Amino acid sequence: MVAKGRRSDGFTLIELMVVVLVIGILAAIAIPTFLGFRERSQNTTAKTDLKTAEAAARQVLLDEGTLPDQATLLALLPSVEPALGWVGENVPSTASRQISIADDAAGTELNLASRSDSGTCFYLRVVKDAPSTTHRDDAADPCVAMDYRGGPDTGW
Repeated sequence: MVAKGRRSDGFTLIELMVVVLVIGILAAIAIPTFLGFRERSQNTTAKTDLKTAEAAARQVLLDEGTLPDQATLLALLPSVEPALGWVGENVPSTASRQISIADDAAGTELNLASRSDSGTCFYLRVVKDAPSTTHRDDAADPCVAMDYRGGPDTGW
């Protein structure tokens, strides 16, 4: 017996177009979601670096009784927290794991800045006898700690 009808050797053009359309819709949903997760992850890394830097600064504060001047801090902090890169107040933080620091003359306040890999600059102010304050700036360029002196506490 010979089978009558069409022989099916593959997919029709319409079937292939439907598959491509479905894949396109899934990509349109998945890619922005993935990029959002990536940016939030990069921002969280910068904030965590600042919290680690705050802990190191508070350790120096406990050991010294006051926050030393910037030159002394730049010498002390790498031994307290070697995983972070420490730069002075006029040197911008250009990537995660790099902290820009700025002190005040009284030795009671220290400003820290860190740029996330997504480009957002995060600031944290360590105050001797008060809680720390935080600020976020999506457009800060360059990301230097001295830009946060006297700045608002807007949170992250």
